[in-house]
Amino acid sequence: MKEYTYPYRIIRGISAPIIPIKIMKDDKIARVYAYVDSGATYSVFSADEAEKLDIAMETGQERYLITGDGGSILIYLHKIGIDIGECEFNAMVGFSDRLGIGFNILGRKDAFERLIFCFDDKKSELRILDG
Repeated sequence: MKEYTYPYRIIRGISAPIIPIKIMKDDKIARVYAYVDSGATYSVFSADEAEKLDIAMETGQERYLITGDGGSILIYLHKIGIDIGECEFNAMVGFSDRLGIGFNILGRKDAFERLIFCFDDKKSELRILDG
């Protein structure tokens, strides 16, 4: 079982589990940062990330997600490759031009089914186990 440890990053003055990942589609690769959100069903990336992968965002399956403030945003679901540490897998993720929080989200669908995430707020680090 491999273990990867990521120190939390400071965003807006708060320590948060934001990690570097690679997202892939065909021969395109984008290196991005994503907030690991155990409360999010889907991973959601900005429309800019879809563009980097040459994905026609609007061709994906439409889905509305409820946001933390009770609003909703439209996402377009696509199957892409994700690489975290040395663990590569396919995941159903959403892309949206309405992701107004300023960072990408790594949600539970596929990622949490494949990896074990251990949030250690006391040490301000995230441990990810591939097993």
